Amino acid sequence: MDEMAEKITTAVAANDWDVQVEPRMILNPTPPSVDIFPGDPSSGDDAAGFGDVSGEELFTVRARVAPTDHEANQDILLEFMDDLGDLSIAAAVLDDPTLNGHASGMHMVSKSGYVLEPKLDGSGFHIGCRWVFMVIRAQS
Repeated sequence: MDEMAEKITTAVAANDWDVQVEPRMILNPTPPSVDIFPGDPSSGDDAAGFGDVSGEELFTVRARVAPTDHEANQDILLEFMDDLGDLSIAAAVLDDPTLNGHASGMHMVSKSGYVLEPKLDGSGFHIGCRWVFMVIRAQS
């Protein structure tokens, strides 16, 4: 997850926004934010019941923006979602599918549209998007 966060941080650093990027779930984000955490389920369907011998792990990458000034913040989210844009989250993660030698391969399984992400304290929501990546662990 650290390698994914590093790639996303590098990709979004070339913009005018201060983006919080963490290689773990951010419980109290300062949007715009991007966090990375094990998917649900955390491994591929083929691994179920077999002690995860497949070596496949699912990771969720979640981007969130604030609902205040929602039009401008949705523009930020759209730039993150644009697969061909300079700020593409998917392109940043998939730039090196070996994650600097930590994986033997990786691919994007899915990308959501806009989703409402509730705040932990129940006081409101953020607007977000989620990507799910399948990472195949490198054989040691």
